[in-house]
Amino acid sequence: MGRPRGPKGASQGWRSAWRQRFRAVPYRYALMAAYWFAVVATVLFSALYGWHSWRRYEKTGIDRLMLTTSLIAIATHDDLDREASSLRFLAHHLAKIHPLRHPARARRLLSEYQKVSPEVASAELIAPDGQVIASTAVPKGQPLPDFRQDAQIWPSLERALAHPGLYIQRPIHGLLADHWVIGFSDTVMGLGGRAHFLVTTPIRFGNFEDLFARLTLPSGLAVGILRSDGYIEGRTPVPRGQLAALLDRSQTGILTKILKRHPHAARGAFSGWVSSDREYRYGVFVRIADYPLVAFADVPRALWVAQWWHRQVEIPLIFLIVALTFSGYAYRQVQALAVRWEVEAARRADFLENLATHDPLTGLLNRKGLYPVLQRAIARAEREGRLLVVGFLDIDDFKGINDRYGHAAGDAVLKTLARRLERTLRGTDRVARLGGDEFVLLIEGLRQKADLAPVVTHLKAALDGPFYADPREIAVRVSLGVAFFPLDALDAERLISRADRAMYAAKERAANDERGWVRFYTHDMPADPDAGGRPDGRSDD
Repeated sequence: MGRPRGPKGASQGWRSAWRQRFRAVPYRYALMAAYWFAVVATVLFSALYGWHSWRRYEKTGIDRLMLTTSLIAIATHDDLDREASSLRFLAHHLAKIHPLRHPARARRLLSEYQKVSPEVASAELIAPDGQVIASTAVPKGQPLPDFRQDAQIWPSLERALAHPGLYIQRPIHGLLADHWVIGFSDTVMGLGGRAHFLVTTPIRFGNFEDLFARLTLPSGLAVGILRSDGYIEGRTPVPRGQLAALLDRSQTGILTKILKRHPHAARGAFSGWVSSDREYRYGVFVRIADYPLVAFADVPRALWVAQWWHRQVEIPLIFLIVALTFSGYAYRQVQALAVRWEVEAARRADFLENLATHDPLTGLLNRKGLYPVLQRAIARAEREGRLLVVGFLDIDDFKGINDRYGHAAGDAVLKTLARRLERTLRGTDRVARLGGDEFVLLIEGLRQKADLAPVVTHLKAALDGPFYADPREIAVRVSLGVAFFPLDALDAERLISRADRAMYAAKERAANDERGWVRFYTHDMPADPDAGGRPDGRSDD
């Protein structure tokens, strides 16, 4: 009989089961590992793609903001240069008229400057002690403020007085005008390097916004100009109802902190809490060369993330076209503004040049404007072989007219005389007023001295008419001295001097001598008794 086989069969079954189990474990684990690997790989790939997409979107967005901000910085720099040039020109002309001694003249010049500068809210001339000498914002006859007594304005003006050249002040709510303004000032230094006076032209806050408003800005994008000390000079859009809070205090957000940590950084990007909007924003800044200002542009983080999420599968080419289209449109808008500003700056320069070369009372050429015209007339006469007549005309006893009738009447006589002289002479002839009651006439194209006779006749008829001043009739008698080029002199100075001497000879005629009011220069005439001849005391012969 054999032994029972039960236990042996059971052992074989147990081994077979374990072999099957161990064969199944690697397959199951491999399948599970592959599943989780796919999950992890998908997550990692998605994260990597998302990170790369975000970095690409962020870089592209920063580049777009940087381009727009650079254009704004360039346009602002050019505009500030034009403002500085105009302000220096204005200060230069103010210095010529001694404005602290002649505030009325200064106010007239400031008013004329404001007329051709519509962006200027007002124009003020301020003494070093803070006293306003002249202002277009204060009506004539009303007292002018003393800014030293104003704790809000005086610290900024004090810094401007210590800063020769253009100085841009922080925004203030103007005392002289009920709106926010940004002060542009130029300090004219006197002897010893001390401030002589300060001229300031506050610009309305909205003028910076005019630049930004012409740009097509995406929703949520904010652009502006920030001082290095954190004060905002301009921004659009302005947070609703927060204009005073925006302009009245230094900002404390991320951009201000970066500028303080990196005072020499020319440009850069930032992300963080922005105090003016009270939210987290991404942005860039570009420092405006030569000025303590930076241009900035920023967008809310929430908006940027939402846009990135929406565009994560966008075609890069479409995004590039959109960016280039936006940038090109922004550039064209800024370029159009720059052209307009250049035209306005040229118009202001022409106006100031006209002020420098023309008499403000009569509109005639003044001494500075006369000499270039006379030099060209001499050149033409020499080239054409013709005579040039230089006439020196003076009102007899003009001081008596001022004393009897007042200076207003004297001014009226001068203006009437100027109009009659211009109407009587030909369009190619010129009239200039050297000052006081002295006029110079330039008459071109004569072949001989006798050709002057009909001109003198017409002048006599025009000047013999009555002169009126509110509504009195004033008797006016004039004397005219004449010198000829090239017969009497070959240069401008001698021609005017000799015509002047001939005029004094005409003044010595008898009271009833109506024909002797015109005298031609002769070499035996004495020098001007008032001027004493040439500055060195000698005759000009």
